[in-house]
Order: sequence, then structure tokens, then C-alpha cells
Amino acid sequence: MLDDFAGEARKYAIKPFSAVVRGLCRIKDVDGAKKLLLEMKMKGPPPGNAVFNMVINGYCKAGDMGEAIDMMNLMKSRGLKPDVYTYTVIMSGYTNGGQMEEACKILSEAKNKHRKLSPVTYHTLIRGYCKLEEFDKGLKLLHEMKDSGVQPNVDEYNKLIQSLCLKALDWETAEKLLEEMKDNGLHLKGITRGLIKAVKELKEEKIETENVVAEA
Repeated sequence: MLDDFAGEARKYAIKPFSAVVRGLCRIKDVDGAKKLLLEMKMKGPPPGNAVFNMVINGYCKAGDMGEAIDMMNLMKSRGLKPDVYTYTVIMSGYTNGGQMEEACKILSEAKNKHRKLSPVTYHTLIRGYCKLEEFDKGLKLLHEMKDSGVQPNVDEYNKLIQSLCLKALDWETAEKLLEEMKDNGLHLKGITRGLIKAVKELKEEKIETENVVAEA
């Protein structure tokens, strides 16, 4: 059907071409989507940020970060400016693969290009650090987020608190984050608040048991 668009009609047929690119990405034929994007670049209609982001997102989900970066560079060469979504998607692809150093490089570029990022951008990296159990880096990023003028939401705190409790059994730091949330007018789900209490009681019971054993 796209072949039916020719001449002037093709120049303005961005919606149907975009729909096909989106459909190809949905069925995970990202190479096919890229091929169509390159054809659009050569013959029209000219692909904009939305079309590039679809293909970049498709490659990131597939874990092919080399292709994702190539597409972003092609995007830049076309005079297009990667938006916050572009950077967030690429950071997510790197964090899913445990490549936090590369993800942080993308964060630095995003901060240089955009005055303000979104909470989702930071949440992506915080999630990655929690997955690798590098909680100090996750906490540092949480505070950096606030310093950059991006207000953390419940998701960032919830992820850190749950990870601190379940993986590090660090209820003290988790409790401090809970107090910080209250000061910011945020409310944590009861199940997560209960998790802090449960880990605290578990650690106290362990200490009591160790003391009894030592005295015996």
C-alpha cells in the first residue's frame, strides 16, 4: 500500500509510513523498520523524531545497543535533536544489559542537551543500580536527581526501599528514605512500610539470638 504513494503525495504521507514502522517494531521486525526508515530518508516522507524513536526503542528492547546508537547518530546527522525519551530508552537498554557505565555516559549527554530530565530517566538508572545491588550509587543518583530540579516520585523511593530491605537487609537506610518521603509529601504503600518493619524485627531478633549464644 505504501508503494501507492508517489510524488507530492508521498512527501506528506508521514502517518501511514509511521504506522508501518510502528507495526514492524511491534512484531519485533526492527531491521525491517530500519530499512523502511532509510527508504523514507532517501525518498520521503522525511522521518522525524517519532519514527527514529520507534526504531531506537525496538533495538534497545532487542538488546542491540550498537544499532540503537547508530540510529541516534543518524538522527543527529539529519539535524534532529534526540529528545528526553530518546535518551531514556537508550539508558534503559544499557541498564537492562548491566552496562551502567555506558548508561551514565548517556545520562551526562542528556543533561548537557536538555535543561530538565524526567523522573523516568533517573528511575531507569536507579533500577539498574538496585539490580546490581550498588545501592550507594542508586542513593547518590536520587539526591543528584533532586539537585537537578527533578522531584523524585514514589517509584524511585519504592524501588530503593524494597531493594535495601530485601537484598541488603538495610532497614536503617530504608527508614531514612521513608522519612524523607514524608517530608516531601509522598506516601509509601503499606506493604512496603511493613517490609521495613519486618526487616527491622528480623535484624533485632538475630542480634538477640547472637547475644544469647555469646553469653552461653
